[in-house]
Amino acid sequence: MAENILLAKEARFRSVVAVAAVPDYQDRERILSALRELLQPFGGMQGIVKPGQKVLLKVNLLAPARPEQAVTTHPELLRGVIRLVKEAGGLPLIGDGPGVGDTLTNMKACGMSQVAEEEGAAILNFQETEVFEDLNNRVGKRVALTRHLRDCPVLITLPKLKTHVQMAFTGAIKNQFGLIPGSAKGQYHFRFQNRDHLADLMIDINRLAKPALAIMDGIVAMEGQGPSGGQARQLGALLVSTDLAAIDVVACHLIGLDPDRNPLNLAARRADFGATRLEEIQLYGTPLESLRIPDFQLVRTPANIMRILPLPASLLRWLRRQIAARPHIRRDLCIRCHRCSRGCPVSPSAIDPDRAPGKEINDASCIRCYCCHEFCPVKAIELKKSCLGQLLDFRKLADAGTKLLGRLVSFLTTKNTKKHEKKSGKMRR
Repeated sequence: MAENILLAKEARFRSVVAVAAVPDYQDRERILSALRELLQPFGGMQGIVKPGQKVLLKVNLLAPARPEQAVTTHPELLRGVIRLVKEAGGLPLIGDGPGVGDTLTNMKACGMSQVAEEEGAAILNFQETEVFEDLNNRVGKRVALTRHLRDCPVLITLPKLKTHVQMAFTGAIKNQFGLIPGSAKGQYHFRFQNRDHLADLMIDINRLAKPALAIMDGIVAMEGQGPSGGQARQLGALLVSTDLAAIDVVACHLIGLDPDRNPLNLAARRADFGATRLEEIQLYGTPLESLRIPDFQLVRTPANIMRILPLPASLLRWLRRQIAARPHIRRDLCIRCHRCSRGCPVSPSAIDPDRAPGKEINDASCIRCYCCHEFCPVKAIELKKSCLGQLLDFRKLADAGTKLLGRLVSFLTTKNTKKHEKKSGKMRR
């Protein structure tokens, strides 16, 4: 590894991704040793975390699933990272905003609660939000993210390597989508009509959140219909980098996915967010060829991004009109500065205050990013919901639904686990 560090100094212009072969989660010391070696090119955990700093460990907590299902970050990897953060003098805090269920239910189901208790790490419930702003972002200029980001100067993301039926792949970049609590993520699926716009949003979220480090769990990955309905697949890889785009590129190569078929990689390239080609990356540790799986089951035809619910397309389009508010220019306030049209990420602009009254917004091309609303210096652009959207609070309905679904999944998971343990006990006897 000393040779690797020397090479790192000679290749400072390149992004660094460290890779290690770890066959399973059984040997805690082996995982800890691998993490130490992988972190050496970055100055160890001490190069990321300073004494006294609060460190947010952003796990993948998608649903209340058992660790062996490969839906969530494995608790034993989390344990190793907690220990290294504490060795560096940091204060580890664990959190995520799952789309199904809630933080505490999911953490208990996937084994993270037990690890947190044993290792003395606190769990954060992502409920309250604050607005984070960067007007240089493409579509997410102002995004409400968990308020815990304000309290934690260091964010370490712990993604699970998985396929994704809508985005082809989910890894380090997409993991920060969970900084948006609960069902609010679903609203972005409705607002953004295609995966390219959604990918742009995820790059913008990463720009706002500024992850310091990514440690990807690829020991057991998920193939097929991920991120929750696929099959666990032994990959035996741990990956570490400070460049989230680069670590995703390397992960794609391990599973045989062309990074240019990953919308998140293309969005990173558009935004000049990290290394998006393998030749731009300096690799350390285990050679990729020894870990690559030639027959990893990929998502050949990603699903329409709007199909986040098992409903007819026509109904989904109708729901989108109710949930996604429409920009509306107030003529009495507009000063014709054209900041809205210049700031619109769509080309040609979907908004133009010089058009006839009522036709300022092109509904067909408007992606509901609301950049115009955020750019307007005189607050002349309102966001108007339909009558039904005003009567019903879709956010509260969705939150209630996801929590109920999470409890049901957790109950079934626990029941199946006990059944499996009982059956295994009989077999041993």
